[in-house]
Amino acid sequence: MGKIENAIEKLNNDIQKHPQDQYRALVGEHLIDCITTEEIADKVLEEGKTLEAALKTITANAMKKAVSNCAVIADKEVYKWAREYFGIGAMEPEEPKSANIAETKKKTLKLSLEDFL
Repeated sequence: MGKIENAIEKLNNDIQKHPQDQYRALVGEHLIDCITTEEIADKVLEEGKTLEAALKTITANAMKKAVSNCAVIADKEVYKWAREYFGIGAMEPEEPKSANIAETKKKTLKLSLEDFL
């Protein structure tokens, strides 16, 4: 398996640790979409870099913007913070050119019954 596949597998495994956590799945899927080169894969594969830690960084950044203990953060900013955590801040996946963007962006999360046992 190559570096890109290993990086994708690492993030998928982090997503699967909490299969009901949609927030984790959305951020993880965005990061997976960003893994287009071995250089980016290397950054995701760095020792100690995890999706869990990225989510904690996002939460810390959101808390800095909170007013009265409430923060509203745009998706783009959350995804940017996740990319920055992994050192891929300048990278963004290309927007689909399809007329039906919602259909193109639809993702599937593969789970087995064993994930819930």
